[in-house]
Amino acid sequence: MAPRPEKPVWMSQEDYDRQFGSVGESNDEKPVKTAQPEITEAAPTEVKEDLTGTATNGTDGNETAKPVFKIHKRKHARFDHEERQRKQRIQKMREEQLKKHEIELAANRTINVDQIVRQHYNERTFIANRSRRNLSPIIKLRNFNNAIKYMLIDKYTRRGDVVLELGCGKGGDLRKYGAADISQFIGIDISNASIQEAHKRYRSMKNLSFQVILITGDCFGESLGVAVEPFPECRFPCDVVSVQFCLHYAFETEEKARRALLNVSKSLRIGGHFFGTIPDSEFIRYKLNKIGKDMEKPSWGNSIYKVTFENNEYAKNDGEFPSPFGQMYTYWLEDAIDNVPEYVVPFETLRSLADEYGLELELQMPFNKFFVEEIPHWVDKFSPRMREGLQRSDGKYGVEGDEKEAASYFYTVFVFRKVRDCVE
Repeated sequence: MAPRPEKPVWMSQEDYDRQFGSVGESNDEKPVKTAQPEITEAAPTEVKEDLTGTATNGTDGNETAKPVFKIHKRKHARFDHEERQRKQRIQKMREEQLKKHEIELAANRTINVDQIVRQHYNERTFIANRSRRNLSPIIKLRNFNNAIKYMLIDKYTRRGDVVLELGCGKGGDLRKYGAADISQFIGIDISNASIQEAHKRYRSMKNLSFQVILITGDCFGESLGVAVEPFPECRFPCDVVSVQFCLHYAFETEEKARRALLNVSKSLRIGGHFFGTIPDSEFIRYKLNKIGKDMEKPSWGNSIYKVTFENNEYAKNDGEFPSPFGQMYTYWLEDAIDNVPEYVVPFETLRSLADEYGLELELQMPFNKFFVEEIPHWVDKFSPRMREGLQRSDGKYGVEGDEKEAASYFYTVFVFRKVRDCVE
């Protein structure tokens, strides 16, 4: 008699004996095939599970217990989460390596910095859309910078003015110009994602009474005529040209710096004002002078911001920049700027170039001094929320702690007035 195969775990003993015969069954006996039961509709019956893993039919407790087989799916949630985190770490590492390589190429002037800047602000637009601004760790610093711009715009903008803002970003100053009651705002930025976000912001502002034109274009690398040509509604020459926290990108080369100032001068009427905010070159020199000559990549900062130069040419040149153009450093600001290349703007060089293009200096003042002079006139103008956002722990207004150096000392305001047309 041939040995019977091992009984499968899913088969009952009764079914096994029918198919393969019992132990005492002769070899020529064949298993009896039973007819398939007819399937009929019936009321659902309760299935009770006992401790042995079998189930009995609730209608008759004497029926044969049949095993219940549970299929447990393997849980991969933790594995998948760890795998995702691993892939994200690898992706972030690759992106950081690529960015480091691009910064090195920019430092060696192998590539134009515009591509890094454009990519950074496109990414920042996406990140900002997913974050809550009021939870930003630099919210006090943001309030302080906004207060500076409110003061500057109000001081040099008049009712009915036409304003051109170069590097307008996501249109964060639209409401400030609304308060100044201008008639037209022309905003140009190299980041298309920022311009799209500015359009959304403008559409959400129901109470702005002035015309807004937003354009994607290179403000420093080419003539503005290329960008504004498809927009005949732009009213040139303008009364005001504003450049906030971006003119330093133009000082990559002398050619770009001259193109930037030519764009400003050609866009501005005689008597109009060109104003903005830039890193304070004197503060940068002060910091570099405190660093030893042995440091290959001079760097300083705190928990809020960090500045790193790619070389120590300043120290090797006896405390002077070898050239007023192309003096690159990377700038990191918590929750805002992620190690983006910037360039020193030697203020005397800016003043000298501006003079060539018919622009006469009216004001240059560090943020901290400008704020102290203007805040008495603004305490009652600011909203209660803004005043609260500017209040320090001692009850006075301004910034404190690590944010103070990152904003109050690192930046300066400037104002030029156009006194004559320039000759190209």
